[in-house]
Amino acid sequence: MHIQNLNLLKIYALATLLLSSIVFSDEPLIVDVRSLEEVKTGIIQDAIHIEWTQIDEEINNIDITKDQPIYLYCRSGNRSGKAVVMLEKIGFTNVINAGGIDEAAKKLEKKIVKYSE
Repeated sequence: MHIQNLNLLKIYALATLLLSSIVFSDEPLIVDVRSLEEVKTGIIQDAIHIEWTQIDEEINNIDITKDQPIYLYCRSGNRSGKAVVMLEKIGFTNVINAGGIDEAAKKLEKKIVKYSE
């Protein structure tokens, strides 16, 4: 009886772990596609930095699904718009141009913070 309860507990723990990874995989990824010099002036809280010209290569270094929400922003929305097209061409299906940094911060309800490498 004791071994049976232990096995059920292991199954429950594994199921919880698997379900939590599915839930967390829907967490949006926020990407600043500006140059490093621009990013050093401030970045949106919880964002990562990938320059727009490298987005189609560098995105593969991140453990995300093709349908996970990805919010891209730059200074004005122009480069992030180009990055959206690049990601869609390689199969990403939930990519959003959040516009310029100020607009994106408001939209995402995040602060602009100091960048640290």
